[in-house]
Amino acid sequence: MKTTLFFLLILFSINGFAVNWKKVAENAVGNYYVDFDNIENHNGIIYYSDLVNFIEPFEGNSSAISKYKVDCADQNQTWLTLTTYSQPMGKGIINSKTSPNETIYPKPKTIYFFLINNLCNYEQ
Repeated sequence: MKTTLFFLLILFSINGFAVNWKKVAENAVGNYYVDFDNIENHNGIIYYSDLVNFIEPFEGNSSAISKYKVDCADQNQTWLTLTTYSQPMGKGIINSKTSPNETIYPKPKTIYFFLINNLCNYEQ
């Protein structure tokens, strides 16, 4: 009985962390995905996660997942976390975890300019 309960708890815990990545862009670096199911909007401040699958792995990294905070009024984006992985789609071994805490103002015609403009107009 305890074993069954343990496995059920594990199963439901894993599903709670599931994400639904949708491809939004690509460039020479790789393919970019956004988790639209977990976008949070707090009065014009948007929190979202993206995943990048690198075309050419570097330093043992095949993909990276980042969390961002977007200020729609100021059109800037703060990079909150970065986790790199040994396999595509955020799988495999975690190679590094950092908190860059860098704020950028994406330039027009870049992927992140496109993303923040669309996210600020996105209605769930």
